[in-house]
Amino acid sequence: MVKINKDLKDLVIARIEAYSDDIGLIIGADKHYSKSELIDNVKNETELGKEIIGMQLEYLQDMIKGNIYTALDQ
Repeated sequence: MVKINKDLKDLVIARIEAYSDDIGLIIGADKHYSKSELIDNVKNETELGKEIIGMQLEYLQDMIKGNIYTALDQ
């Protein structure tokens, strides 16, 4: 099992903590994850937590490369 870098995990947790308390994630038709559940999943490196870390990392890399701004211009 690959261990997630602590700094990366802390960064993702900080980004989620900055979200509004009303934010959540819905997967499928009936599973809703609250902000605190998202943070717990990242901290515990569950499969969902790893997916969240991956999405956040991809987003940040796209920002660095300028891909976010290119997509917005289309």
